[in-house]
Parts: sequence; structure tokens; C-alpha cells
Amino acid sequence: ITTITMEMDWTSIIATAMGTISTIVCAWFVYNQHTKNARTDHEIEKIKTEDKIRNKRRSDNAMIIYGVLWELLYATKADRVYIVQGHPLGNEEFLTIYFEVKRRWAEPMKPHVQKMKMSEVGKFAATLADNQMMYIKDIDTEIEDRYAQSIFSACGTESVIVKKLSDNRHDWVGSIFCEFTDKIEIPEDEAQELLRKAATD
Repeated sequence: ITTITMEMDWTSIIATAMGTISTIVCAWFVYNQHTKNARTDHEIEKIKTEDKIRNKRRSDNAMIIYGVLWELLYATKADRVYIVQGHPLGNEEFLTIYFEVKRRWAEPMKPHVQKMKMSEVGKFAATLADNQMMYIKDIDTEIEDRYAQSIFSACGTESVIVKKLSDNRHDWVGSIFCEFTDKIEIPEDEAQELLRKAATD
């Protein structure tokens, strides 16, 4: 009888010990999972906050750019002002217009230059990259690239002022265009100063 009781005591001791160990192991897993969940929640909140800040900054930057373009539109008496950029940046293959402002009656240029292959207007694209400023009084005689010339003509452009945009890593990141459906009224030196200021803003 004593042996049976002892065996039962050992069995209950082992069972109790196993129960205790399994409870400790479960508690550790729950604690560990809770810690991981808290860390993950913190990371998600951090990413959301950074996204909100980044989106607000983008929105603010876009508003600033549109503001500068509107100022140029009225100061130069242009009919259309926009920024042409190559993309992807650093390995440009296409030209795209992201920002454009225009007078009500003016044809938008954006639909004609969305994801345009740079090779289609290679000569004109090279001219954009090579010149800090272009004051083109007559697109028919001063623009050699026939395809670029036809796009300007189709949108009613007769003359255009172009300012090269660059940063400290890339020689050319885009160009500001001020287009006119008639002759340019603003003198070249005044236009140059306005576009230089716009490019730095």
C-alpha cells in the first residue's frame, strides 16, 4: 500500500510539475507575443506618422510649385507655364509634365507630353540639357527638332521661354516652359531674372 501511495505521490508531483512548467512556458509565449505585438504596433504608428508628414510635405511642395507657376504665368504674360521633367531620374528615358498652369483658352500641353519617349524628341531634349536659358521668338525657325516643333504648333505655340532646372546631383532635372500663342512681350533680361528666381524657389 505504501508503494502504491508513493507512486501516486510521485505521479501527482510529476503531473503538478509538468502543469506548472507548461503554465510558465505558455505565460512566456503570451508575454513574448504581447511584446512583439506592441513593438509591431509602435512601428506601424511610426510609419503612419512619417507617411502623414511626407504627404503633407509633398502637398505643401506642390502648392508652392503651382504658386510659382501662376506667378510666372502672369508676370511673363504667357498663355501656358509648365515643368517638363525626365524620368526615371538619373536614367531618363521619358519626358513628362507634372505641373502645368494655363489661361482658360489655352490648350493644355500635359496630354501631349505624358511619358513621351525622350528618343522621339532627342534633338530638342539635348538642347534642353545644354542650355541654361532659351528665348525662342519663333518656333518655326528656331526649333530644329521637327517633332517638338509640331507638338508646339498643334497647341498653338508661337514663341517660348525655357529655363533649365538642375540640382547638386544632376546637371538637368527638368525645364520650366513659358509658352505664348503670340509674340513674347516681356524683354529677355527681365524674363531671365523672373525664371532664374522661379527656378531657385
